[in-house]
Amino acid sequence: MIKIPRMPLSTNLSPGSKPDRHKVGRDIYELLTNTGRHGYKQRLRKRTIKIKPEQNYAPSEVAAILNLSYDAASRLMQKMKGVVDSGTPTRRYKRGKKKLRINGKILLKCLRNKSRDWDSVQYRCP
Repeated sequence: MIKIPRMPLSTNLSPGSKPDRHKVGRDIYELLTNTGRHGYKQRLRKRTIKIKPEQNYAPSEVAAILNLSYDAASRLMQKMKGVVDSGTPTRRYKRGKKKLRINGKILLKCLRNKSRDWDSVQYRCP
């Protein structure tokens, strides 16, 4: 059995008027596709970010730019050239932390190369 969260539907109707089917359909779609408390990831992915060449970007911002998940963006960034890892190294009995950053110029260059060579699936940027 699927548990559907309760959300108010668009029911602000005056007597004798018809409901807007587009609005009601959108509300129903949001009810069915809402993931509950995990919805913040979707909101972060839907935000728009303007790429500035002088700024460094984290995997969360790269995920929003490329419309990927955070994990997919971090895996992609590990393969890219020009990515700086300023995290902690692995020590005995301790796992090292990754702190990936990429410069805006390199990210723009990768996106240009990717859009130019769309047929070949290659994420490694020169």
